Amino acid sequence: MHRRLTSTHNYGFSFVEMLIAISLSAGFLSAAGLVYSSISANSRRLTEIVTVEIGQSANTAFYNQTAASLRVYQAPSFGRSALAQNFRDLLLEDCNAAAGVYCLPRLLANTVRPEFLTIPATSLSPARPLLDTHEAFRQFLATAVPTSAAIYDTAIRNVPATDRPNASIYVLAPETSPTSIRVLAVYEIDLVTPANVTGSYATVRRYQDGSLTHFYDVYYPAGPETGFTPLFVAFERSSRAAVNEGIPINRFKVAPGSPFTFVVLPDPAVNPYLSPSTAPAPATTSPAAAYATLGSKTSLLVVLPMFPNL
Repeated sequence: MHRRLTSTHNYGFSFVEMLIAISLSAGFLSAAGLVYSSISANSRRLTEIVTVEIGQSANTAFYNQTAASLRVYQAPSFGRSALAQNFRDLLLEDCNAAAGVYCLPRLLANTVRPEFLTIPATSLSPARPLLDTHEAFRQFLATAVPTSAAIYDTAIRNVPATDRPNASIYVLAPETSPTSIRVLAVYEIDLVTPANVTGSYATVRRYQDGSLTHFYDVYYPAGPETGFTPLFVAFERSSRAAVNEGIPINRFKVAPGSPFTFVVLPDPAVNPYLSPSTAPAPATTSPAAAYATLGSKTSLLVVLPMFPNL
């Protein structure tokens, strides 16, 4: 006879194995607690939150709030920087779906954020308004929304005047109506000098149908360097070089096809007032002379075609 061989398997952990596992877990949790404590301490040390007084009127115009002060992160803030990167992507996404993108400089806070721009009856005959430049759109906006004339009160060709440090970007939808133009979104960039601290409060916002949908902000402590000047530079089609208007204008006639705009967004990861420009100064005959100092002050530089669908 053959004896059947059988084996017995005991499942589970022994007391010694359980003791070792508990000891290892306790050591791991202790180490994780020390790492988390270190990260939290360094985060509080490297990131500061500052109270800035921008005034009730500015707060109402920006965020529809009545307080005179805000609590805001101070640069460098890498958390805010990640939010700014997403904001830039949203701007590019809106512009890809647009028929026209126009940048206007201003000093005052903007309140003109319509869903539709009505085309005045005088523009329907013999043709619709020709919005081929930022200035042409500014003049059309003053006709469609008369209150905008007091906000956008300075003509714009290529580089905004230094006394107009803020900007708005109007993103227009493809035309579907003979009497109106739909506004996809309005983007606004404002640099405000707080009343209680030295430096600059930067706020970048997106509005749709008059309502605030997205924003990011940051506070830049004062320093020896210049800030974000200018916020945008407009380039014209190269075919316009056939008309000689002098170097200050001709140097921006370089776009091979559709005109485009070079837009500068404030970067929460860099304080521009503490970032000197190390690049050699371009010749005054170059368009880069208008914005060469901005390279070390922000990584959020975008190029927006005026007519994305073309």
